[in-house]
Amino acid sequence: MENNAERLKGLRNDYKKVFETEEGKKVLKDLETICMANTTTFNKDASVMAFQEGARAVYLHITTLMNLDIENLELFNKEQ
Repeated sequence: MENNAERLKGLRNDYKKVFETEEGKKVLKDLETICMANTTTFNKDASVMAFQEGARAVYLHITTLMNLDIENLELFNKEQ
């Protein structure tokens, strides 16, 4: 059975294969803009703000997973 670190490593590698191609970089840059990754999502309308935060969360999930240091995570888990 695959452990969590192995699963995350596989996902990280899959995300990198998709988003580190030239086309993937363009798509990720577009997502950065439309998901409001580097700006506030504040809106007076709570529903609009919740929607924008959801979009932002997806972008942040993608970039966080792509940059995840699995090897250090595995070392940390072994020390626990």
